[in-house]
Amino acid sequence: MRGIARCVLAVALCLAAGSCTSGDKKPGPVSWGPCPQGYNALVRCATIDVPLDWAKPDGKKIHMGVARLAATDPAHRVGNLVFDPGGPGAAGTQYLSLQAEKGRIFTPEVLRRFDIIGIDPRGVGTSTPVRCDPAIWNRPMDLFPATAAEYDALATWSQDFGTSCRQRTGELLDHVDTVSVARDVDVLRQRLGDAKLTFLGQSYGTAIGFEYARLFPKSSRALALDGALMHSLDASVMNVTEASAYERALVRFAEWCQTDESCVLKGQDVLRLFDDLVTQAAASPLPAPGCAAAGCRGAVTDSELLTNAEYKLLAKNAVAGLSPGWPGFARVLDQARKGDATGLSSRLVATEEDDQFAGLAVGCLDYRANFSGYPALKDQITLGRSATPHVRGGSQTYTYITECLRWPTPFTNPPRLDVARPSTPTLIVNSTYDPSTAYAWAQLMTARTEGSVLLSRDGDGHTSYGSPGSTSDAIDRYLISGEVPAPGTVLPD
Repeated sequence: MRGIARCVLAVALCLAAGSCTSGDKKPGPVSWGPCPQGYNALVRCATIDVPLDWAKPDGKKIHMGVARLAATDPAHRVGNLVFDPGGPGAAGTQYLSLQAEKGRIFTPEVLRRFDIIGIDPRGVGTSTPVRCDPAIWNRPMDLFPATAAEYDALATWSQDFGTSCRQRTGELLDHVDTVSVARDVDVLRQRLGDAKLTFLGQSYGTAIGFEYARLFPKSSRALALDGALMHSLDASVMNVTEASAYERALVRFAEWCQTDESCVLKGQDVLRLFDDLVTQAAASPLPAPGCAAAGCRGAVTDSELLTNAEYKLLAKNAVAGLSPGWPGFARVLDQARKGDATGLSSRLVATEEDDQFAGLAVGCLDYRANFSGYPALKDQITLGRSATPHVRGGSQTYTYITECLRWPTPFTNPPRLDVARPSTPTLIVNSTYDPSTAYAWAQLMTARTEGSVLLSRDGDGHTSYGSPGSTSDAIDRYLISGEVPAPGTVLPD
């Protein structure tokens, strides 16, 4: 028994010190090779082994998928830049392939000076996957139950879907939390041969970066966290904060539509149109006839409309392969009022491996509600509708509150009032009118990260890096030279 106790103590000390690796041997270099079919030929891929359970670093292993896009100017290369695009559930390897194919994600200067390393967090993309039953996922559910019976139906759906994930994924479902991902990133740093990490995280990627700074305070060269997702608020407060940011973005979109020639709804009461569509969808799902060919649900509920409309606001300008921008959102609303809500529908999933499944699995370990039962959810719905009358309390956080109602894993990574104390300054970036990661979260992350600087972009859209303008230039300077802007810097859109 003393031997077991010593082993447990050693693991505890290792975790506390932030120095665990997947064994006693120094990890070898990453072995790069061809990527899976469909990836651009300029991108090289690899997998590295990491512990399934970081409390048992010498136990079972899973694979973490990574990809590399080599620096275009090797003579002036700074080093490796590890990148996570967010989600949770987004695959950094796919973003690198998209960059190689179409550009527009990274600036030319960063592409010149760094090997970009895209990561697929555990459960996502080319990593050991989360697997679930697509038939249950594709079943439409009302996320705003009006009765106890409707609540029970939603909770039963959550239980059924979560059970399917448990049966098909196994133990991994318990270990896709963000703390584990941050530990995986440090294994990657070592395998890359880097003394310190240079990291660009967007949206959910900022949560990974914050955890890394907390766990490995002396192992960072530069951490650029763009679109801050702070993990210190309970789900109810997070939901109201995010829904309020979404509401403000929708109002600004409506104001833009009043005067901009690229808006097909120019001069019209866009907020009233939006409200009418949500009300109609609540009474009877909106038809989506284009889904027969597009592979999406053939009818759009109010909760589906509210969830997908938030995504349509993420980028003000169109981004090839990623977003239609605000002009595209206006066209979608115009088509919906004319009887075709296809653009607001959710795609159907055909396979048991889908990054949406992994995203929900992460959300249920990190962001689920700390309350249960229909009366408590009814209070949350009432609060959301009162505080945000147009978006009615809808948000990505709200989907975790409802879709994780009876999730089969323990709540292993609940919100905590942690402080990160990295030895080098961290750059935190947020737009003032981000519809998804509220500006207040960036202020909280700055307060919780010692020595950090908040760079504000006075404008719209989710995240700032890669868009033309002075904010991307400032992030470039930080990543290349470590230079941080003066505290309180606000840059134009």
